Amino acid sequence: MLEPNAIIHYFDTPDVAPAPAAPSPGFECDMCGAHFEGEPAGSGLFMWSRGDELRFEEPPLCEACAQNVTLDALTRWEAEEEEEG
Repeated sequence: MLEPNAIIHYFDTPDVAPAPAAPSPGFECDMCGAHFEGEPAGSGLFMWSRGDELRFEEPPLCEACAQNVTLDALTRWEAEEEEEG
């Protein structure tokens, strides 16, 4: 007697596909895009105006990027003071 041959088809359909993993709580660094847990080590500062309204945004930064931004700002400030004085 012959064995039955099973034919199996695999379909990638949205109704049986696993749900995407939920994003973990935390922040995404605005400079490098790295996801990190806990409080941001610092923040950037964007300022712009729309008509008479002045807007501010402080995006979160990871520890490495916060240190880089701080050191860059201090270096530029020091260089400006040397140029003036």
